[in-house]
Amino acid sequence: MDDETLNRLAVEALLEEAKLGAKRAEIMGPSGWIKPKESINKRFLHSTLRNVVLSNKYQLKRRSEKQLHRSESTLK
Repeated sequence: MDDETLNRLAVEALLEEAKLGAKRAEIMGPSGWIKPKESINKRFLHSTLRNVVLSNKYQLKRRSEKQLHRSESTLK
């Protein structure tokens, strides 16, 4: 390929990328210009899910203890 063909293809690719960014910006606002990430941070996701599950278990335990305490106090 000659330089002219490579330049034309580069310009077409840049224009196509700009059009896609503009479409994303219409939907998502200014952050739409940022390209979507290809992968997720699995370590962060895993630790977040683990902490949520532990927190839910703790809250359920506290609620059941409160309900047990309330039912014991109403029986007295």
